[in-house]
Amino acid sequence: MTARKTVTVPEACELTGKSERTIQHYCLTGTLEAYKDGNTWVIYKSSVNDYIRAENTRIKARKYAYRRGERKW
Repeated sequence: MTARKTVTVPEACELTGKSERTIQHYCLTGTLEAYKDGNTWVIYKSSVNDYIRAENTRIKARKYAYRRGERKW
């Protein structure tokens, strides 16, 4: 069995551009797959990568909808 790569909250903040509080909220609500080790969150890097990919897709979809006139800013 191979160990999954993990990151800490500050590292996830750096990767996503979100605040520490937001990352902790994502961990608590299950948006990011993570577990608590004592008082610190340990986040799976694959979960962070999936979140970044989904966020980029949402941004592109909004821009495309705006160009088609379906969305008003």
